[in-house]
Amino acid sequence: MQGGKSMKKKFSCAVAAVCAAAILSVVAGCTRFNLEPVREPGAITLAIGNVPDGLVSDGTFLKSGVDTDTNNFILKIYSTSGDKVYDGAYGQRPEVIVVAPGSYDVGLYSARFVPPKFSQPQFGDEQTIVVGEGEQTKISFMCRQMNAGLRLKFSNDFIARFPGKGVCIRQNEKDLAYDYGQDKYAYVSTEGFNLVYNNGVADTVLLSKTLQAGQMVTMNLAYAESNTTASIINIDVDTTRDWISFDYNLGLKIPAGALSIEEAKSHIGEKVQVFGYIIGGDPTTATIRIGPPFSSKSAIVIAPAMTERNRLDMFAVELPSGAVRDALNLVTNPYRLGSPVLITGTVVESYFGYIGIKNTKNYVLL
Repeated sequence: MQGGKSMKKKFSCAVAAVCAAAILSVVAGCTRFNLEPVREPGAITLAIGNVPDGLVSDGTFLKSGVDTDTNNFILKIYSTSGDKVYDGAYGQRPEVIVVAPGSYDVGLYSARFVPPKFSQPQFGDEQTIVVGEGEQTKISFMCRQMNAGLRLKFSNDFIARFPGKGVCIRQNEKDLAYDYGQDKYAYVSTEGFNLVYNNGVADTVLLSKTLQAGQMVTMNLAYAESNTTASIINIDVDTTRDWISFDYNLGLKIPAGALSIEEAKSHIGEKVQVFGYIIGGDPTTATIRIGPPFSSKSAIVIAPAMTERNRLDMFAVELPSGAVRDALNLVTNPYRLGSPVLITGTVVESYFGYIGIKNTKNYVLL
């Protein structure tokens, strides 16, 4: 019996020795890794500025579909990599939203809007922010109209040329029937839309247009024979603001001699020509604004693509007073948003906390 106890004791000691050796091996092995230090989280706090009581268009007060109780507004916070932080009612959000350090897309919306749709102006704001380690970033939303309203008027000769009930507005692969007797505003996003006529057999795209946020557009459509063998559609546009239509090409090649933003980062202190798209304005050390209204004429933000959301891959560009500011600032030229541009200036190590361009001397819109 004593021999059995001795054997058990020896076995237990051997197991303990093996376990201890294994633990020491793991601990020793850990020293081979460069472990990242734990990063202190940041925080986001929110506030809402002006809240419209409706939509004024052509002297008509329209409340259609607008709930002005901001507690019912939709708040969306996503990391720029697409991870959801919050998506729900603004009134049910935490007072302080704790997040990991990084970049975030933040949006506030009066309603979830899937265009095209009648009687649903959408108010809100969108911003891209950067939250630093251990920092609290405060966001103030400016409620503005984010979609565009479109009202169609048809002349008798147009209806005679395109008989039937009406046409349709096509956007996001969705059709909204617009009858010839309709008088409501249809709301569309800023991504562009087609006006389509169907004769019962096939679709005919009559026109393609892009509207800007906040525009309320009345299109008077007429059809008249031209002096040539072709026929034309005359479009008279009456807007409560300026008619703005522009296109940009994400596949545009960088002109010879110009640097990309990534290449320009290694030319700090040098005067260079940099290519990018005007993605926003009103830069600070923590935020940029990616949609109107803009408040600062002194700087814009360019990026390698309009879909870019990483602040490290954007340049804030100083706009000195004069011709450059007059032409490029987004306060008086909101239609420049999305434009491809060549900027000539000096690359600096810090402009609003990031590498950027100051002493801008020249620009070329492509």
